[in-house]
Parts: sequence; C-alpha cells; structure tokens
Amino acid sequence: MPSRSATLPSVERRMSAGRRLLDGASVETVADELHLSVQTVRRYKAIVSEGGIDALAAMSVGGRASVLDRAALDWIADALKGSPRMHGFESDAWTNARLRELIERRYGVRYSRVYIWQIATNLGLGHVLSKSRR
Repeated sequence: MPSRSATLPSVERRMSAGRRLLDGASVETVADELHLSVQTVRRYKAIVSEGGIDALAAMSVGGRASVLDRAALDWIADALKGSPRMHGFESDAWTNARLRELIERRYGVRYSRVYIWQIATNLGLGHVLSKSRR
C-alpha cells in the first residue's frame, strides 16, 4: 500500500515527470505537459540521473502536517470549484491571495503563499489559481 504522500497529486506529477524523463522526453516538454517549471523538471532530471526513479520517489513532501482536516480540505475544494463571488470577492478569478484570505476567514489560520498553492495543488486544483497577486 502506498504512503499517503505517494498519492498526493504533486507527488504523482513528480513521478510522472521522472518516468517521462527516463523515456527520453525533453525537460521543456515535460514541464509543458505537466505544468511544472523548467527549473523543477531540471532538478527532477538531476535527481533521476544521480539515483534513478527511486531517488525521486524518496523526496520529501516537506513541512509539518496541515491543521486542516479532510472536511476542511473538501470545503476548500468545493469553494475553488465555484466562483469567488460566492465568498464575497469582486470577480470570478481565484488567486492565491483570495484563497489565503478565504481560509483565514473560515478556519482562522494564515498560511504562506507557497503553502496555499500547495493546498490547491494537492487538491488537484492548482490550475484554478491565476497568476495575479489579488
């Protein structure tokens, strides 16, 4: 049975990148196909070249466990699938800052921008967040 972290979308994407690189795909192609930065794929390529796919699998997902439980994460996923207007925002674009504010209002915890992005990515919804800061 795989570990909990092995089933996270971010880890699955990392492993998919490693397999594509081993199959001969270019760094740029893998980055484009999997919506990863070229820098990240280069790092994965170096890890795979040094220690194989097992070294990529052994990478930590980092950080301490979130204080958000499964019900909270489900609520956040549902919110991201809807319009930000339903939560008092002035447009239909989800941004990192808006999700951060929504989580803080609802759950009373303030996370870094990076962790907010990680939450959305682990929910399979990182693509919903636009690039703007607000």
